[in-house]
Amino acid sequence: MMFVDNKEIVLPGHLLSDSNLTLGRGTFREDGKIYSNMTGIVFLDSDTISVIPFKYTYKPKYGDLIIGRVTSSSYSSWTININSTYQGYLSTSELYDKNEQNMNQIINIKDILLLRVAQVDEINRVKLTIRSHGLGKFNQGTIVRVKQPTVHFLSEENAFLTSMIQEYTCTDMIVAKNGLIWINGLKENVDKILKIIEEIENQPFKHNLIKIVQSKIMNL
Repeated sequence: MMFVDNKEIVLPGHLLSDSNLTLGRGTFREDGKIYSNMTGIVFLDSDTISVIPFKYTYKPKYGDLIIGRVTSSSYSSWTININSTYQGYLSTSELYDKNEQNMNQIINIKDILLLRVAQVDEINRVKLTIRSHGLGKFNQGTIVRVKQPTVHFLSEENAFLTSMIQEYTCTDMIVAKNGLIWINGLKENVDKILKIIEEIENQPFKHNLIKIVQSKIMNL
């Protein structure tokens, strides 16, 4: 049985369930019971139970879609700030061609990139890639940093809301796993999205948040 409700705030050691659920992030099993190992919000998804932390340092995983800023370059790679305690590295071979172009003319320091995590090795070196459709350098748009529950709310729990926001504001929007969101559109429409995000940030654990956000979207 469940001892907590979905979206309930819990503390470390809080008993969550004695059911045979799959363990997600922020949980552990002991003597057949599932507990929280952090302070956060309970999230139930099918047969998986997780706890989403309020304060969270992004830890890269293979396949994550992330947004990063170029901080330095060398002959063989660019160093990427990925909003984490870990640095990301993008090999120049990602863009190498037989003409041996000057890589600094393609990617420069301070450029913002959309990437995927290609590998995290045993000493936490994070190899990144842009070799996939849609990845690469942002030439326009606004980047906003958000809390992890907001990323989870928009990208995993209620991805349909992200599509709805884009449709009703005529904007493009990418929610990255590392706590950054890219928004592109007319300034007045971007400002509308920022107000919606502020609403989510201020009330990440309300049970009726979906209805609140939907109402706000419909009345933009």
